[in-house]
Amino acid sequence: MDKCVLVVDDNDFNRELVRDILEDEDITVYEADGGNSAIALMQSAQADDIDAILMDIRMPGMDGISTTSHIRELGGKCEKVPIIAMTANTYDSDASGLQNVGMNGLITKPVNVDTLIQEIAKLAEW
Repeated sequence: MDKCVLVVDDNDFNRELVRDILEDEDITVYEADGGNSAIALMQSAQADDIDAILMDIRMPGMDGISTTSHIRELGGKCEKVPIIAMTANTYDSDASGLQNVGMNGLITKPVNVDTLIQEIAKLAEW
């Protein structure tokens, strides 16, 4: 079974770091550098490939919370794909608030490799 994760983060270094971690686990990675590009990707045919989304919370323009809300509103698979928040800010770690906007999990930065893989595997049901 092919596995695919969309990594949404405005920071090139963070996307590269997470991509390297996931590719070491034989997971295909799609990348979006912000909310608008993530939404566009989820409206494309590539959305069918995506098993989970890693979403940075703090991005300029459209933040991760707004992006998640927009993705959920797209319907279909976008309503169900697991979305995991990524944040370095402890104020963002209110799990109940994140669940209210449609996020399914939380990973703190700096990313712990084992925790990241376990959370994705659990939520994507691998």
